[in-house]
Amino acid sequence: RVLFRSVKLDEDNIFLWRANSRRIEAEAVRDNLLNVSGSLDLAMGGPDIDHTQGLTSKRRSIYLRIAAEKEVEFLKIFDGPAVTECYERHPSVMPQQALALANSELAFAEAKKIAAKLTAESADAFIRQAFERILARQPTPNELRLCGEFLSATTKPAAAARDNLILVLLNHNDFVTVR
Repeated sequence: RVLFRSVKLDEDNIFLWRANSRRIEAEAVRDNLLNVSGSLDLAMGGPDIDHTQGLTSKRRSIYLRIAAEKEVEFLKIFDGPAVTECYERHPSVMPQQALALANSELAFAEAKKIAAKLTAESADAFIRQAFERILARQPTPNELRLCGEFLSATTKPAAAARDNLILVLLNHNDFVTVR
């Protein structure tokens, strides 16, 4: 009954308690990536940033220069504004987005920074800290087990395995989705 009354109040499905899940905007993906590592430059104002510095600059994405012939590829893959279409966005979910996060030099660099900032000694504590910092939640028991198996099964040094786990969490659907 309560749900029915609530649905009557929000017939158009516009309030957050009932809104559909959606991908966050391209600029927010980039900014969140920099923010969770503590690298995001929050300075306000100043000149725009050339599109060639999109993966190296730590400034907020709002300062990136966007023009038809000068787009940041990372933002374009995550459905950045289409300059030739009055900055309209065409939201999509496609494999290239996961590949962009998995193979981006920006994601690699920020994953290393995040892993270095997490101070946990044990694998379980590291996993819990990583989930809380990146996904803002605790891992489920199954996620904790799988991540622990990943960290213990790798032949790489422990630091490299932790970097890779952070990179995997940056690719998690919860990192790029508003629920």
